[in-house]
Amino acid sequence: MRLTVIIVTLAGAVAAWAADGGRPAAFALLAGDGRAQAMGGAGVALDGIDALDYNVAALAAVERNALASSWRALSLGRRLAGVSYGRRVLTDSGIGASWTNAAAGEIISRSDSGVAGPAIKNSQNMFVFGFGRPVAWPWLQAGLGGRFYYLLLDEASATGFGVDLGVRASLWEWLTVAAAAHDLGTSIQWDTINAQDEKVTEKVPVRGIVGAAVRPWPKFTLTGQADVGQGEDVRFHGGAEYWLDERVALRAGLNGSQPTLGAAVVLPRGGWSVGFDYGWTEEAFSGEAAHTATLALLF
Repeated sequence: MRLTVIIVTLAGAVAAWAADGGRPAAFALLAGDGRAQAMGGAGVALDGIDALDYNVAALAAVERNALASSWRALSLGRRLAGVSYGRRVLTDSGIGASWTNAAAGEIISRSDSGVAGPAIKNSQNMFVFGFGRPVAWPWLQAGLGGRFYYLLLDEASATGFGVDLGVRASLWEWLTVAAAAHDLGTSIQWDTINAQDEKVTEKVPVRGIVGAAVRPWPKFTLTGQADVGQGEDVRFHGGAEYWLDERVALRAGLNGSQPTLGAAVVLPRGGWSVGFDYGWTEEAFSGEAAHTATLALLF
C-alpha cells in the first residue's frame, strides 16, 4: 500500500536530517545562520538575532532592526532555508521571529510491487518567536519564546507547539554566560492513525543548552556550549571569531568532532548596513561538505 511506503519514507527522511536517528523534528538541530554555523554551532551566548534559534534571551541585545535570510545546502539533495527578523522595543528589550524550512530532493513513491509512482511532497517547517529583556539588573537578561511546527509528507501532515526559555548574563565586559531550554512540552501530532485507530503523536525531547562567550580582546571572541536532549548524548560545540577590521571577520570552530570555517563581510551605508555570512562544515554521517550562506540587512 502507498501509505506503508509513505510511513517508511517518513522514518528515513527524519533519520537523514541529523545523526539522531528517529528524533522528531531532527531538522531543528541544524537551524542557525552562517555565523553560528561557522563557529561550530555554539550560538547560545552570542548576541542579537544571530542566536534566536539558540537563545531567545539574546533578543534583549538587539540594538538595530535586522532582517536576515539563510540558505544551507546539504547532502542527499536536502536543503535548509530560513528567514529571521528582530527589532528593539521598549528601549531595553527586543522581539524577534524566524521561519526555518527543511526539504529533501524529489522522493518517488512506489507500490508494494516496486512500481514508481508520483513524487511525494515533503516539507518541514519551524516558526520561532520570542521576547527578551533585562530582569532585575541591566546585565541579566531573560527570554520567553514559542516554537510551532508544521510538517508535511505527501497526504500526511502534523503540527506541534512548544515553549523556549533563555537567560544570559554579561558578568563582565569580556564574559557572557548563557543557558536555554528548547521544546518544553512539545508534541507533534500527525493526522494519520495507527493500528489502534489512534492519531500518531511524537514527543520532541527537551533540549538544554549551557555556554559562554569570552572576549579577551575587543575584536576577538571565543564561544563554547554543551547541549543535550532527553535520553541523548551530550554534544559539545566551540568557535572563534576575529574581526580584521569593521568590515571583515574570520571564523572557525568545532561542531562535535567536525571542523567548521567561515567568514563575514559587512558593508555600511549611512544609517544601515548589509552583511554576508558564510559557514562551512563536514556532515558527520556522510563526510560531505555543508554550506550555509546568510544575507542580512541592519537598519
